[in-house]
Amino acid sequence: MAYDPVTKIYTPDYTPNPDAYIERLTSKGLSKADAAASARYQKQADAYFAPDGPGANIDPTTGGLRTPVSTGPTGPTQAELDEIARKLKEAADKKAQDEKDAAARRDAFVLIKDSLRTYGFTEAEITELNAFIESVITDVKIGPELAKVKLREQPIYQARFIGNKGRVAKGFNALTEAQYLQQETDYAQTLSSYGVGQLSSRSQFATLIENNTSVTEVGRRLNASVRRVKNADPTILENLKRLYPTITDTDIVSYFLKPVETIEELERKTTVAEIGATAQQYKMKETGLTKFEDLQRYGVTLATARKGYATIAEELPGAAKLSNIYKETGTIYGQTEAEAEQFKDSAEAKRKKEKLIDTEKSSFKGSAGVGDAGLSTQYLRRGSSAGQF
Repeated sequence: MAYDPVTKIYTPDYTPNPDAYIERLTSKGLSKADAAASARYQKQADAYFAPDGPGANIDPTTGGLRTPVSTGPTGPTQAELDEIARKLKEAADKKAQDEKDAAARRDAFVLIKDSLRTYGFTEAEITELNAFIESVITDVKIGPELAKVKLREQPIYQARFIGNKGRVAKGFNALTEAQYLQQETDYAQTLSSYGVGQLSSRSQFATLIENNTSVTEVGRRLNASVRRVKNADPTILENLKRLYPTITDTDIVSYFLKPVETIEELERKTTVAEIGATAQQYKMKETGLTKFEDLQRYGVTLATARKGYATIAEELPGAAKLSNIYKETGTIYGQTEAEAEQFKDSAEAKRKKEKLIDTEKSSFKGSAGVGDAGLSTQYLRRGSSAGQF
């Protein structure tokens, strides 16, 4: 574009060409001097109105501005407005999600806190564990599951489920909290059913859990210690401690619950003590451990011991007297022989007794006027034939 101030002509399609411009002007009647002057003006105007010139925003035909000059900041474009809206929504969504996640975290930790009360922790222990939980809630790197893992590492928590530590050391699998608590409940119910609920304690349960002691076995141990010893004839407990001096516990039930001895061994010792107590009740003189353990191996129980010793107590005094009277025959029949006959069905012991009876009868055979009253003992006076009582 160009503007000639001399001719007052504005030529939008003008491309600066001084020689052609001068020639064009002279052809229209201008002198060469005027045409040259106009060319100079034209060149100056071109530089002024050029896109990078100071008059780039001035319309040479009107002298006005090509575009209005902004008097303030321009408003955002639609694209910019859309981008702003997108970012605002993204921030709002993130804030809502963060709040939701924070609420979920806090709820999860609240559940962890609540579960502690069902685990049997004391108030002091719960206070300490809650302090730990609060310390990890604000750590975004630790979620609820990881928090549970770290919670289980706390000394107070491990002390509560100390039986698991012993189980693992002995090759057993650790129990979950739910399994551990159920096992404690079952133990407590079993102890209560035998009237020894006062023995329910963390340490007692931990010992049983550590040794993988089943509830069934606990019941057997309690049956042996409570019903067969503690609540039975006092002489049974006396004999148990007399025959087995290593049993020194004041509370026999507590001893039976210890894993020191198997339930089979405890039941065996209880039976031995029952046999010993029965022998003592029937005034037997020989009451050694070896004798009673031997009888237990032969299957003697409390019931058979009572029946057998009742018979022995009735027969032995007469048999022992005959054995002493006819000792020159070499036939000895004492407590050992009577026990062998009653509990072991010993044919040899039975023959000894019958031989003494026959010897007694022969001693009086042919004696005039001798009847039952003339026999040396009551041993042969209680039946119609020898050996029958």
